[in-house]
Amino acid sequence: MSISSGIKKACESLGKNNNPAYVVVAIATAKGIFRPLFTMMDKKESQETKKYTALREGLTEVIAIPTYIACGALAGKGAALIKDPAKAKMAQHNLRFIGVCTAALLVIPGLCSVAIKPFTDRIFNKNEKPKDEPARLDVTSKTQEINIDKVAAAEKPQGKNPTLMQNVNIASFTNSGMRV
Repeated sequence: MSISSGIKKACESLGKNNNPAYVVVAIATAKGIFRPLFTMMDKKESQETKKYTALREGLTEVIAIPTYIACGALAGKGAALIKDPAKAKMAQHNLRFIGVCTAALLVIPGLCSVAIKPFTDRIFNKNEKPKDEPARLDVTSKTQEINIDKVAAAEKPQGKNPTLMQNVNIASFTNSGMRV
């Protein structure tokens, strides 16, 4: 048996037994291994941030792998409603793909938002009770002094409708706006 015939046989068997869950589980497994690994290798972030991010990435993929398998299998069960065996097999493949897509778009983000935050808070002891008094922000000590006496007063307009025609002094706008 030559190498090319072995590759051809492997590709044919993969094409016949194609389940979309296999592909996404392989991707999720690789992401579950390498994303936390690369996160921990980042030299620019603090140690606490790296640990939290790596744990969050790993937990996301731990949740994703069984969810992909379960959603794909549950959606594939709908093909049993079709009587024609050829169409039922095609429908099962399509329904599995839809189930995996639904898992990626809806189920996994929902499960992660419910499960990961309380879990990581327990690990990193972030269950501190918030204080009853809100934090006060001191904005007056960091603002610039504006001398109002230097700004020239606008003259009263003359004409039929004084509210529509107003003279604008450009000097009043030079010290306003956001500083970058």
